[in-house]
Amino acid sequence: MKKTLVSALVSCLISTSALAADKFTTVNDSAPLGVGNIVTLESSPLRLTGQAVKIGEKMPSVLLKKNDLSDFDTTITAKNVRIYSVIASVDTPVCDEQLHELSDYLNANSIAGIEFLAVSADTPFAQARFAKTAKISDKVTFLSDSVSHSFGNQTGTQIDGIGLLTRTIIVVDKTNTIRHIQRVPELTTTPDLAKAVKVAQQYI
Repeated sequence: MKKTLVSALVSCLISTSALAADKFTTVNDSAPLGVGNIVTLESSPLRLTGQAVKIGEKMPSVLLKKNDLSDFDTTITAKNVRIYSVIASVDTPVCDEQLHELSDYLNANSIAGIEFLAVSADTPFAQARFAKTAKISDKVTFLSDSVSHSFGNQTGTQIDGIGLLTRTIIVVDKTNTIRHIQRVPELTTTPDLAKAVKVAQQYI
């Protein structure tokens, strides 16, 4: 059943891309995270689950996997402000665009003091394959939540029953305090990266 739901989600996103113009819409709208809330995929509502994080709170402690299978601890002392770009799956065109937008932004701008992290429930191997094939900037660190879905459940970005994450940007300062959250209400839109960077720069 879970595989069927995942396949349906990916298929819908791919079919949506065929109808889209060159780019998907970037939005400023934001919706709540966590259990009791929904994200839409066109007209279809998908339930979120997990404990919603909030601005002003500390980022919860989660171990994610890097592409080399080493651990990344979300609460480790940071020298940089962090921007978590949370995506559903690297195998959907909207996420592809979100990551290319991030990569192109980093290639075009000299940004110091900010660490850019791409989080999805894809395996580290799938993320590494995508990053290489899509030529994503090495300034982007991919992090996998594929094993226990701890990140999704502890941030409220988990889509219930599917095992994928909802499209979100979270900015965390050097003290691990959350300073900005944008969770797009519709999965076929992308969050405002420029706004997230602007917020992050206030805490460098």
